[in-house]
Amino acid sequence: MEKIKTLLIANRGEIAVRIIKTAKRLGIRTISIYTPADATSLHVSAADEAILLPGSNSTAYTDGDEIIKIAKDKKANAIIPGYGFLSENADFARSVGDAGLVWVGPSPESIEAFGIKHVARELAQKAGVPIVPGTEGLVKSEDEALAECEKLGYPVMLKATAGGGGMGLVVCHEAGEVKEGFRMVQSRGQSLFKSGDLFIEKFYPASHHVEVQIFGNGQGEAIHFGERECSIQRRNQKVIEECPSPFVQKHDGLREKITEAAVSLAKSQSYASAGTIECLVDDESGDFFFLEMNTRLQVEHGITELCYDVDLVELMLQQADAQLAGKGGLSADHLKSLQPKGPTGHAIEARVYAENPIRDYAPSPGLLQEVEFSHRDGARIDTWVFTGTSISPNYDPLIAKVMNHAKTRQAAIKGMDLILSRSKILGPPTNLEFLDAIMRDETFQSGHTITSFLKDFKYEISAIDVISGGAQTVVQDLPGRPTVGQGICHSGAMDPVALSIGNMLVGNERGKEGLEITLSGPELRFLGPAVVALTGAPMEAKLDNDDFPMWTRKHIKAGQKLKIGKQTGGGCRSYLAVHGGFPSVAEYFGSKSTSAIVAIGGLQGRGLAPGDLLNVVKDIPKNLGGHPAIPEKVRPRYAEDWEIMVMPGPHQDGYLDDADVEMLYGGEDWKVSHNASRSAIRLIPPKPPKWARSDGGEGGSHPSNVIEYGYPLGTLNWTGDDPCIFAFDAPDFGGFCSSTTIIHADLWKMGQLKAGHALRYKRVSLEEALKLRKDLAAFLDAVQKGIETGDYKHVEPIDANYKPSGQFSSAVIWERAAQGNSPQVRYRQGGDDHLLVEYGNENFDLNHRCRVTALEKAIRGPDAPSWLKESLLKTVGACTTLLMYYDGGKMDRGKLVEHLQGIEDKLGDLSKIKVPCRRFRLPLSFESKEQTEATKRYMETQRPHAPYLPDNLEFVAKNNAFTADQLKKNLTEGSQMVVVVGFFCATAVSLPVDPRKRMSSPKANPSRVFTPEGTFGWGGSCAALYPVDAPGGYQMLGRTMPGFDYLGYKHGFSIERPYMFQDFDLLDFYRVSEDELNKALQLFRTGQYEFEWEETEFDMAEHNRFLAETAEEVREMREKQRKVQEEMIKAEKESLAKWREEKERNKVDESTVESLLDDPEITAIDAPCAANVWKIQVKEGQEVNGKDLVVILEAMKLEINVNAPDDLGKAKVEKLLIEPGETIEAGGHILLLRKQE
Repeated sequence: MEKIKTLLIANRGEIAVRIIKTAKRLGIRTISIYTPADATSLHVSAADEAILLPGSNSTAYTDGDEIIKIAKDKKANAIIPGYGFLSENADFARSVGDAGLVWVGPSPESIEAFGIKHVARELAQKAGVPIVPGTEGLVKSEDEALAECEKLGYPVMLKATAGGGGMGLVVCHEAGEVKEGFRMVQSRGQSLFKSGDLFIEKFYPASHHVEVQIFGNGQGEAIHFGERECSIQRRNQKVIEECPSPFVQKHDGLREKITEAAVSLAKSQSYASAGTIECLVDDESGDFFFLEMNTRLQVEHGITELCYDVDLVELMLQQADAQLAGKGGLSADHLKSLQPKGPTGHAIEARVYAENPIRDYAPSPGLLQEVEFSHRDGARIDTWVFTGTSISPNYDPLIAKVMNHAKTRQAAIKGMDLILSRSKILGPPTNLEFLDAIMRDETFQSGHTITSFLKDFKYEISAIDVISGGAQTVVQDLPGRPTVGQGICHSGAMDPVALSIGNMLVGNERGKEGLEITLSGPELRFLGPAVVALTGAPMEAKLDNDDFPMWTRKHIKAGQKLKIGKQTGGGCRSYLAVHGGFPSVAEYFGSKSTSAIVAIGGLQGRGLAPGDLLNVVKDIPKNLGGHPAIPEKVRPRYAEDWEIMVMPGPHQDGYLDDADVEMLYGGEDWKVSHNASRSAIRLIPPKPPKWARSDGGEGGSHPSNVIEYGYPLGTLNWTGDDPCIFAFDAPDFGGFCSSTTIIHADLWKMGQLKAGHALRYKRVSLEEALKLRKDLAAFLDAVQKGIETGDYKHVEPIDANYKPSGQFSSAVIWERAAQGNSPQVRYRQGGDDHLLVEYGNENFDLNHRCRVTALEKAIRGPDAPSWLKESLLKTVGACTTLLMYYDGGKMDRGKLVEHLQGIEDKLGDLSKIKVPCRRFRLPLSFESKEQTEATKRYMETQRPHAPYLPDNLEFVAKNNAFTADQLKKNLTEGSQMVVVVGFFCATAVSLPVDPRKRMSSPKANPSRVFTPEGTFGWGGSCAALYPVDAPGGYQMLGRTMPGFDYLGYKHGFSIERPYMFQDFDLLDFYRVSEDELNKALQLFRTGQYEFEWEETEFDMAEHNRFLAETAEEVREMREKQRKVQEEMIKAEKESLAKWREEKERNKVDESTVESLLDDPEITAIDAPCAANVWKIQVKEGQEVNGKDLVVILEAMKLEINVNAPDDLGKAKVEKLLIEPGETIEAGGHILLLRKQE
């Protein structure tokens, strides 16, 4: 290029990416523009520089003034528009030239002339190009339109003269449709194009849409690059394009006629740059007529490039460069030398969209959870997406243009079929299968593709159309993700027994993904045949109004609807197993399970919603005939009162006092609270615990506080005085003690606990736990055999009345006192699958963290015995502990303990070693608009007053006898060491290396429902770096860079390692302004931020010398801090008591709720997801009708409307069960309605 050195692309998506490729090949510097919705687009990362546009997502790309300003600021000397947006805006093109830049495209005059369709018709007619019979000029009234239609003869097409992109068009087949059509086109034209003017043309139903690619030099010379056929259209939008046209190929002389006419028109207007002249070709006569001219690069230009070996973008840039050099354009001789003789081979393009084929191809925005295009010789895929891209509702849902070039049309079709069928795009629905079905259609393969092709095209899809999603219906499989860790939830079916049996009934492997249905179920329309089974807690279910039996294999026909209603008995969850599972759901770390709490896995990381589409397998094996059913006596018992077998630990003795232990196991009922979810099941104990200690030492001020450790699955965790069971979507570590853990064989019972249920804990020994585990495995094997043979005589049901022997071990199964520099060590049990190794006596000491790391390396290293490698599922290392999660059915715990003891002897004294680590340099801003807004919302909706409100940082400083400035200085002048990574989404918890900079702080109570990503918070004695927008309780001190990328596309991350930080990383913070941090965060969101870090070593000997030297200073500081903390604790107790008293006044007793729910006239409205109560729109006694808005919830800054059921009829609000500021779990009762006559 002579003049163009820097090019701004005034567009987005795949066309911007495609332009960047050519520009880079030509050595031109590229600048892309983008909106927040497009931050992850490839056009952002592919350009040399990307600029975030101001304004809204929906309007920013059309703000011409701002785009020109950016171009000038960045010293660009050319702007290229691509297609859409401003590409055919003459005023913008003119403004670009006025600003001293070159417009890479036709002149503003050409854009204006051809942009008005009726004017373009006149120009074509003058140039001798045939035009479609139609009106002379514009039609001004409905009556005039009717008269003109009668003259032309039906059918006719009414066209907005300023229209484009297939919009503003209406076909009328008879006189009765004309006036309404006139009004519709006029209205659309006015709203879409600011002009209600229209004209009328004769409509040819049996016709072809053929267009000619032309190129002009702006000086009266023009050439063509053949024609394309674009007849396969839906709503006048192209779907499949071909080059050359099969129809033109079959008609000798037609190519010459149509291309000569196109070139003639271009020359007559001294057209410059690329353009496309669209024609209608009559299928019977082969006559062609001018339709319109597109004064820009076409979407489908790529197939012309493949057949004519030309780069049209390069040609456009050469033309613009010549204009900028004052030459007016390319020389006529050079341009004529580029005129090709004809196409080479055949190319086909298919437009892949995020759209729902069974919802009239409505756009389907959402996260692309897996993108994998099949590549082969001759293929070209123009796209802007990858795994992790989100399709925004703000723009056209085009995902990619898939092209294939081959020697013949038949070969091109075959290749395209292979590409489409082998490509994978998982997430929201797409038209990928629909496009492939066209490739396989006989009519298409014959080349007879007229514009009405899709009207007669039959597309059959094997899928489930979600009409309604139920309270919470999620995809789950087995065993979930037990081995991943790093705060990526275990996931998996809450009741593995029910899902396993459902899968057996439909001929799947036991762990195949199915639908987990909580409390009330979805309504599903089957678009193809399927084999299904509904198992688990009893539920109402109907198939096309007929009762649908549970625990039975059922064959569903295409078109049938399965409506699963409410539960009718005990239990909480049911499972719908479908033969073949759900092929269109992406795997994440080998599982399709959903962790809705962190929006990971499953279908878009959430529960089913109306409009979702779940593909199912097309071919049903013949051996799945019949309707085998599980006999009633064999099915698990789903109760409302449960006995659950547990093993004491990891914490009990020394934490709970004797009365607490008696309360835990003495036979009294514990009630399940309404706050029961997949992550935590809140329990209401018979009475508050007394505790065996007064505080948590360095773990925190409450006796339930401990230093962070890994949480066993199914453990009873004490968050203060409130106990809850940590289930499959729980955090994997935290700082609250856990007193008892459910054994593996009874985890399915945990999955069936529901609000109002009662449970009693029964202690068992390890030997009993393993026996029950074997019994459960034998039961499932026997059921499998029974399904295969029809004989269930030998199936022993699960023993619901098992009587423990009374023999059990304590929580601590082995301990050894400190020996020299080797600390005290304890082994604590956590059910029959977990062992917690604990060093020291609950004090923060990096020597302990060093020992944890050494132990973890020893058991994970290459020299570890095979029996350990095969059975060890996961480890969670923290500052003083290592949790080992293993398969207790395979691993002998005694053997494990003996092995660990041997490692302890070998580890010896680690107080002088040097530990390899990484040192990060991270920006930290103490100002954050997002954190201020989060605090404001917290005070408005959760807790209005607390010592830590409204300024978290000021509170933490006072709580540690610092000023705010001292605290900020401490954070930016000392190093933090990462001591554990996990919780949710790789949250990094760190500890100041310098003990003089260590602090203590209570966490927010209750936790916030929203914490901005990158928040640097303090809770207990540690800091936490929030990796994503999430709930959280750590006091917000500032904001830095997040350390998690769910799908691993950002710089420094990968799909195998979606987290940045790891144990023993050193974090050094430097202070930046809020604006500086926001710029860094924007880079992070585009995937381009590069973390600063270096390899180093941590010298334990030097650290221990420093600890000894500062010991007295630290002791004096702690004493000073203790005094101010006592005052703060007192203030917090008073504030908390006052707040709880305020809440208690309006609290509804749970027994009252239970009795009301027994009334058949009472209907409960439940929360669709875990959220905070934002606004209550109704009062007790108020009349409510179906669809009325009753409550507005808030979750992660989103407002969620909760409406009365559509089929409710009239009702009155009997009881409000929540109030503003409360948190409620998915499926929790919001209010009760009494039906009215």
